[in-house]
Order: sequence, then C-alpha cells, then structure tokens
Amino acid sequence: MADQPLRDSNPGKSTTGKVSDAGIAGSLSREPVRRRCVNIWTGGVQGRSCEDLHNVREYLDSIAPPHLAEEWDKVGLLSAPPSPCSVARIFIALDLTPPVRDEMIQKGIDLLVCYHPPIFKPLEHLCAQGNEPASLAVELAYHGVAIYSPHTALDAAVGGTNDVLAAALRLRVCGSLVLPPRRRHVKLVVFVPESHVEEIAGAVFTAGAGRIGNRTRYSQCSFRTKGTGTFFGDESTSPAVGEKGRLEFVPEVRFETVVPISCLDAVVQAMRDSHPYEEPAFDLLTMENLPEEPGLGRLAALEKPLSLAALAQHAKQSLGLDHVQLVGPPDRVISTLAVLAGSCGRLPIAAGGKRSFDAVITGELKHHDMLALRAAGISALCLGHGRSEKPALRMLRDKLAERFPSLEVQLSSADVAPYQWV
Repeated sequence: MADQPLRDSNPGKSTTGKVSDAGIAGSLSREPVRRRCVNIWTGGVQGRSCEDLHNVREYLDSIAPPHLAEEWDKVGLLSAPPSPCSVARIFIALDLTPPVRDEMIQKGIDLLVCYHPPIFKPLEHLCAQGNEPASLAVELAYHGVAIYSPHTALDAAVGGTNDVLAAALRLRVCGSLVLPPRRRHVKLVVFVPESHVEEIAGAVFTAGAGRIGNRTRYSQCSFRTKGTGTFFGDESTSPAVGEKGRLEFVPEVRFETVVPISCLDAVVQAMRDSHPYEEPAFDLLTMENLPEEPGLGRLAALEKPLSLAALAQHAKQSLGLDHVQLVGPPDRVISTLAVLAGSCGRLPIAAGGKRSFDAVITGELKHHDMLALRAAGISALCLGHGRSEKPALRMLRDKLAERFPSLEVQLSSADVAPYQWV
C-alpha cells in the first residue's frame, strides 16, 4: 500500500513559498487525501474474475448464521478494506499463523476464512508486530486482506462442524446435545372497527410485530375474525363510534399477531396511536416458542454398537488418523454419542442429565475435565482439536467453490497443528 502523490500541474517548476490564494482555495475544495488500502498482490490485475466481498460475506453468513454463535465468541467479518471490495482468491485455514500468512502473501489471497477468530480479545494496539494471530490480522488488514471467522456459529449450524464430523464417522444424527433457549413472545389481541383494521395492522407491523418462522422469514402475519363488540359510554366519554349514554353494538374485527418481547412497548404504543377508540380493548398473551434451530453439539447413533476401542479404530480409519485418545474402559459398549468438535470441556456433564448418550467424540480434553467425565461415568474419544474441525473446512471450500465457480478457493497447506506426535 502506498500514498497517492499530489502532482503539481506545472512539473519542473518550483512552487516553494509561492502558494497563491487560488491554490489554497482549490486545495480546500478538494476531497481530503486518504490512504487507499489495497491488496498489493492482486490489486489491479487485469482479467481476473472477482466477486464483491459483500456477496461472499452474505453467503458465508447463510452457512454459519452469526446469531447462532456463543455469546462470548467473535464471528463474522472481522476485518475488511473499505467498500467496494472485490475478492478473487479465498483461503481457508483453521488458524492464522506466520506460515499461513506467508503462504497467503505468496499466493495473493484477498479473503481469509479463518475458523478460529484471530481477533478475539480487545486489541491493545494496531501495530503489525509479533506473530500472535491478532497482530498478523492487523498486518493483513494493512494490505487489504479481509478476514472472516465462522467458529461456533458453524458448530451450531445445520450442516456445520458437528454434522460434518458425524457424517465423516458415518453416524446418524438424531438431535442436538444442547437445545437453544426458548424464545418468549407475546400475542397481541386487539378489537378494531372494520374500517381501521389495515391502518392498525400497518402500524404494529412497522413497529416489529407479525414475524414468524426460522430467522423471521415470514412477516406481516396475523389472524382476523369478524364479530360484534359492545360498549356503553357514560356522559364523560367521547366514543369514536356510536353515542354516549346508550349501549352500542359495533361490527369489529378481532386482530391478533405475535410480538417479540423486545418490541412489545413499541408495538403497543403504535396500536394505541393508530386505534380510533379512546380506550381500545386489547389482550397481551404470553407465549413460549419451541426452538426453531439446532443448538450446540449433536446426538448421534452408530449403525451398530461398538466397544470404545473398536470405535477408536473406526474413527482412525474414517478420518485417516494415526492416534486418538480414549477416556474410559476400552471394552465399554457404545451405541449413542455426543459429537462436539474442538474442545467440549465439561459440557457433556451439564447436558448429561437431559440427554442420553454413552460417550463423547470431541477434539481434546483437559486433564481435569477427563477426570470429571470419568467420575460422571461418561467415556470420551479425543481426535485432536484441529483434526476434529478440519472436515468442516473442506465442506466450506466445496460450498464456496460451487457458489462462486469463477473464484479460486483453496485450503491452506501451511495450516498445521501446533504440536507433533513423536
């Protein structure tokens, strides 16, 4: 990246000490000079097929919806040059390390899809120094390379990390280990004169009511029933329909729609503001919706029961592994499994009272977590942290290549585990 020079309109002639008023006025009227962040390896290359970064990001978000990520996680687009930004080459890696950075520079990559977010903790500075992932991310940002991380959003997504690992092991997925919390909604029921139904419907929909379905794909949803409303207004009232001092029978519509808790106050206010009655009759009914999306981890079943030792051999053969770790008696018979790629910690213990499984397949476990699982009577098979997540990277490569066939999408060959078996 380099600054764009300001060129003298009369080259070869010194202007030192001779800045005119007109020149000052012209300088002030121009746009401020900005450093333009470009990919110095691919910027300006002619004839290369590109795609707008926004489109690639939207597709990645559809594979690993950010709202599925754990609250503590940092997912989605973590770094990007100013818009518009084009992408020609995409790199996929588990971690951002110096060898991965060097490989990216050599191959001229525009977008890094990094499973583990290199920017995780708050940055203390923006200096491109050191070999920590955050510092390497700053260095890539300086060169205009975008970074996207799916992490736990991909773990929870349908067809994501855990589903891909289960499929590679030829397991039949039969549910989620941890269900997402049930979302509370309120049903608004309001009684409206027929002449004002559409006005009130438009007002409450604009305020956030009426959305149902997976990720709110359906909007302006309501149910309407015609009926007759009655009221008697005393001498202090000013009814919008009928007269005070007598019993009125009014054709009305029972209008009902769902309202997220977060929008409740705004929706009720919108209903009141658009309703013709002085005192509109309405009900707020609390509802609890069942989860519409999967949670963290998967429950899966083997085609036929295997001992823990035989399951280990099956995993090694299916994934091409040399070593795995066993926690628990090797001869224990395993039929059902919890699948949690990466590092599951003690999550199986917390979920064990609500879900039934014989063993856990994960990437790695700390020593004391192994002891805790054994004390809880839960066996485990540890594949290696990165090795349990790598199948999902190949899935990402294939999906991106299929969706954007004109782009170059490749897995990093320098993305290796930080340890070796000897």
